[in-house]
Amino acid sequence: MRHTKSARYNRVRAGFLGLLLAFVILPLQGATFSPDSLITRANLYYANGMYEDAIRLYRQVVDSGYAAAELYYNLGNAYFKAHDIPHAILYYERARLLDPGNEDIKYNLELARTYVTDKVDVLPQFFLVAWYHWFLDRLPADGWAILSMIFFFFGLLFLSLYLLARKEGLKRTGFITGVVTLILSAVLFLFAWQSHTMLTAHDHAIVMEPSVTVKSSPGEEGTDLFVIHEGMKVKVVDTLDQWTEIRLEDGSKGWLPNEAITKI
Repeated sequence: MRHTKSARYNRVRAGFLGLLLAFVILPLQGATFSPDSLITRANLYYANGMYEDAIRLYRQVVDSGYAAAELYYNLGNAYFKAHDIPHAILYYERARLLDPGNEDIKYNLELARTYVTDKVDVLPQFFLVAWYHWFLDRLPADGWAILSMIFFFFGLLFLSLYLLARKEGLKRTGFITGVVTLILSAVLFLFAWQSHTMLTAHDHAIVMEPSVTVKSSPGEEGTDLFVIHEGMKVKVVDTLDQWTEIRLEDGSKGWLPNEAITKI
């Protein structure tokens, strides 16, 4: 693609202004920054290819207790650009938990996974279970909760129609529709509860070390079972002292040191 001299000048000027804002103007605002100002600076660093600086500021926001899918997604992108695949996958996974239907997050997560050394065969799921999880991923927990409240409101509205209507046809319609709507509200509430449980369970983790030997028992004296590498996603089964029992998607199980993984 060709670019005119004017277009190149505008891009250079925009980059210069971005660096000026990041290095001069924003620091003059004071030593204490709000999460929004830190994110703004981090975005500027990222846009100018300064990925390590962007990571540093994004992490400050995360460490302060702020959590958002977009923040985790941006941090994952910065780690990916810095060629730190395990941390990129970790934050893409955290972003996906908060916004499971986001296609950009899913795409970048799958892209990052192509750099993981280990490839395992996923155990097949019963089709109803697979469908349930697919459907559950359409919305975050808050989305299902809001839908549940909306259906609950309309359920009460239709039951009010049943109580107040004088015509038999309206009473029947109000009763049947109200009951069905309240049942749907209860189902949606279960979806919200299940989604929230998945969000707070922290029962999956990412391998952060270049390679780690999985043992048959919690201790160095355990038999070596297999080796997994950085970026691998594992399910946390149990913990004992400084060791964690994990399970892979192909059903393989074993123990590894706690410091070898970081929970999602």
